[in-house]
Amino acid sequence: MYIEKTNYTVADYCAGMLRKEIIVNRQYQRSDKVWPPAARSFLIETILLNYPMPKLSLYQITDIKSRKTIKEIVDGQQRSQTILDFYKDKLRLPKSSEIPDAAGKLYSQLDPEHQHDFLNYSLSVDLFVGATPDEIREIFRRINSYTVPLNPEEQRHSMYQGTFKWFIYRMSKKYDQNLIDLGVFGEKQLVRMADAKIFSEITHSFLFGITTTDKKILAKLYKDYDLEFAREKEIETRIEETMDLIIGLEEIHKGPLMRPYNLYSLILAISHVMNPVVELRRDYESSVPYVYEREAVVSNLTALSESLQDPENPGIFSEFVSANLSKTNVADQRKKRFKWFCKALQPVLF
Repeated sequence: MYIEKTNYTVADYCAGMLRKEIIVNRQYQRSDKVWPPAARSFLIETILLNYPMPKLSLYQITDIKSRKTIKEIVDGQQRSQTILDFYKDKLRLPKSSEIPDAAGKLYSQLDPEHQHDFLNYSLSVDLFVGATPDEIREIFRRINSYTVPLNPEEQRHSMYQGTFKWFIYRMSKKYDQNLIDLGVFGEKQLVRMADAKIFSEITHSFLFGITTTDKKILAKLYKDYDLEFAREKEIETRIEETMDLIIGLEEIHKGPLMRPYNLYSLILAISHVMNPVVELRRDYESSVPYVYEREAVVSNLTALSESLQDPENPGIFSEFVSANLSKTNVADQRKKRFKWFCKALQPVLF
């Protein structure tokens, strides 16, 4: 057995599938469930934008009866079928596509430049030649043995491909650089999807109030809203308005209030005082209408920040400081920080 590392253009790969020279071996596929439209469109956009995608794995065998060489897809069934469906005009990009002039279009409706980009995209392939079924199985055992285990965020985003997953993906992508600039996360944390986790936790609180969340609760959130997420637009607007305000508060950037657990509470507090959230009223009754006075808010938030830099002398902020010292992501501590941030956002100085 040897592994031939090769490349196919999309045009050549699809032609091979149509001629039945490249076929699916379903024994190696984890599921024959078809990806939802959002996941399929995302892959096509990846190709049109010339971003890399994971390599495909093919197993080359010779059919003695037909005397033909056949390549079986042992890893990449869904990607292969999605590419072929777009090639055959069976898949339309959404109107919300990241590529404006391709939005809502089939392949045949793309402009010639995009058609050229799609057909000439290079697919990386590992071609297993002269391998036995036992050797193929051993290859994947070894690959999986050296792969970095997925954390809960990565597991959710690989398992679910529906509405909620793509909502969280969109929020994460929109604010990833902001989260770095604010001092919330570093590059390594974003690569491991820490931004997806915090936006999932924030969304859970908008829906159900402030609670302790763990991987089981967040997985249920993805599952329950996989097909439909009715409050998507409302929560997206809340996050956007809140992040815009925080981005404008340069005085607190890169400080202790930008620790992930504090950003979680601060986002909820800002959204709640600006436009009360029913699910959060049990923890703080916000007055309406809200009057934002930047000078007072900066002064109050700065006072909270300074209290965290001198925890031995918290003064009137002892409860807030205590909620920052341990068990920062349990419900009780989250609620205490949320309450203090709500107070800090009022146009009255501490």
